[in-house]
Amino acid sequence: MERNNGEKHELRITMKRNREAIEAVQRISWSQAACERISNLLVEIGASSVMVYVGLRSELDTTALIEHCWRSGIAVAAPRCEPDGITMTPYWIRSWDELMPGAFGIREPNPAVAVKCEETFVPDAVFVPGLAFDQEGGRLGYGAGFYDRYYDRLLKLVSSEGDMPLWAGCCYETQLVSAVPMDSHDARMDAVVTEQHVYWSGRRSRSRWNR
Repeated sequence: MERNNGEKHELRITMKRNREAIEAVQRISWSQAACERISNLLVEIGASSVMVYVGLRSELDTTALIEHCWRSGIAVAAPRCEPDGITMTPYWIRSWDELMPGAFGIREPNPAVAVKCEETFVPDAVFVPGLAFDQEGGRLGYGAGFYDRYYDRLLKLVSSEGDMPLWAGCCYETQLVSAVPMDSHDARMDAVVTEQHVYWSGRRSRSRWNR
């Protein structure tokens, strides 16, 4: 555990620096390409609802994906980090006007205007940010554990892990590493989407989402 924490710390520093060094125009182009791949993936799995992060600073920008979902009639939920610093709650968002500056400077649903998702809400797909990913589904987050706890929360709402929604990381190709140091409580991705590819981890059979 301590070895992993040290490895994670060093990798976070390196990957954050590398991501922030990407030229803005390049990030825009790559983000649009990745969002197109994700949009096609949503068609492939027949998704009617998604939970998706709203990009911050140098993260892969999900704007095009969210707007595609709105145009296509796919319900969009976005996460709001609660004041307890532990809980992440999904809210339905129907326009950018329903967002406000929130924790860590992230645009989050404004609870005064956005509708909180039902306690039993399980999206068809969850799209997750991160600093680094590997092709085996490993993810290096920011260390707060919000998405790992949200995964555990969803797991309690379904019959088995096989019934969990598609869990997919979103990143630039340059954020892929050979292996992310993982702990037992870290949620693994079913897929990682970049501007170049959709990498399936093999954690669960793709037939789970065939329509």
